Amino acid sequence: MHRLLSLLSKSPSPSRRSCKFTRTTALTMAELKSKIQGTILTPESGDAYTAALRRNSDLSILPAKFIVQPATYEDIPLVIAYATSQTPALEIAVKCGGVHSSTWASSDGGVVIDLSKLNKVTLAEDKLSVSVQGGAVWGDVYEATKGTRVDVVGSPLWFVGVGGFTLGGGYGPLSGEHGLAIDNLLSATVVLADGRIVKASKDEEPDLFWAIRGGGGQFGIVVEFVFKAHPYAGPFGSGIIAYPGTEITSVLQIIKEWKATQTPAERLTLNFSRPAPHFKPSIALLPTVLHDTDGTRSQTVLAPFREGAVKPVFEKIATASDFITLSHAADASLVHAPRRLAIRGTFIADFFPELLLGVWEKWVAFTETSEEVRGSGVIWDLTSPAKLMEVGVADTALKLRTPHYWMAVQGRSTTDASVDAVRAFTEQTVQFVREKNAELSGKDLGWFVNMSQGTERPEDVFGEQLPRLRKIKAEYDPKKVWSKGFVIEPLLE
Repeated sequence: MHRLLSLLSKSPSPSRRSCKFTRTTALTMAELKSKIQGTILTPESGDAYTAALRRNSDLSILPAKFIVQPATYEDIPLVIAYATSQTPALEIAVKCGGVHSSTWASSDGGVVIDLSKLNKVTLAEDKLSVSVQGGAVWGDVYEATKGTRVDVVGSPLWFVGVGGFTLGGGYGPLSGEHGLAIDNLLSATVVLADGRIVKASKDEEPDLFWAIRGGGGQFGIVVEFVFKAHPYAGPFGSGIIAYPGTEITSVLQIIKEWKATQTPAERLTLNFSRPAPHFKPSIALLPTVLHDTDGTRSQTVLAPFREGAVKPVFEKIATASDFITLSHAADASLVHAPRRLAIRGTFIADFFPELLLGVWEKWVAFTETSEEVRGSGVIWDLTSPAKLMEVGVADTALKLRTPHYWMAVQGRSTTDASVDAVRAFTEQTVQFVREKNAELSGKDLGWFVNMSQGTERPEDVFGEQLPRLRKIKAEYDPKKVWSKGFVIEPLLE
């Protein structure tokens, strides 16, 4: 171990490190504390421990035996060595943004590697790439790129972790013009299950690089991403256009007609919700219009939604100069949202009004059953899929390169008593969407890994990519050190 620490201290760059520990070397907690530069929190740490357990959903919280917040990449192999040398071995969970509504980033009695201190973002001098540490959230990226005249394909929400978002694909406001986050990933630094720290790219560890682009967090801890930077796409037109639920059929028809003229520079998110104070079923359109220099593009592009047969009951569209402003747009609506949150999602091959109407009816009926669950909602993302289709299905681990959109059911409850009902509603609704989409399109698109809960069939999550993913899992994690998330069984030969 002394030799390991000596080697680590001489490593000139994280991207060049290839470090390895011996799993049989047992560490005591005292030794671990003395060797790492980061912070170790236990239940005895009080408020700091409690704060580190917090997740976007209260349903995602589990009481870890201890939480490690690494200060350097080299801290992580030591934590892995400690956890895997215990009898029995401790479960390891990895937390970046902590937004996923499952318990994938938490552990009951195990160790959580909380990457929040590794959140540095660096724009290259030539402004062609951005390096992002694995604990960053997209707000960190947008703050770092603000005013630089460059943008990165990322999440529409500032608090979403870069890691989980990217490893599952990465659908964002710029995806219409530039594809998914994984399509813009140039390289990654990954801590492997055996303690090595490697760089993955098309030229180095190419199988690993393929797997982490759409295969989820089953192959290592990505501690650094290098993304392609794009020329500034702003100003950005954004806001809300809202209609009463009584107009759902007409609104869906307007959207269908609007899509015929949609370009990659326009994104539309459709929400089913019951806003205060009346809590009546409502339809909210949340547009994002790129290159909206003086607001005229938004006026033109969104005209069908305000000048058609159905008029909105509320409308507020403005321009934002940067993504950090844009990513905070939903903050006010989330302040009072119930924190018992369960999310499931899937894909649709096209915008089918009859499918959305079927979900609308189910959602209205469910949210009328009790005030405890009326905070539940449904989200439909309508970003042009043209750019993501330019990447071959064999080029990354993402299973879909045909036209598609994603949707998510957000089940929320104000009480523990209604949690089971919320979970059942989310599961049944996405199952309906999947089956109805298959009926209408002739294509079963399965499940979206970033919106899964872990109970789904892996074949339905990864499709034809699963056999190769299983082989790569066997190469990089044969003993399933990474046993959280959507677990891929290694194909041992």
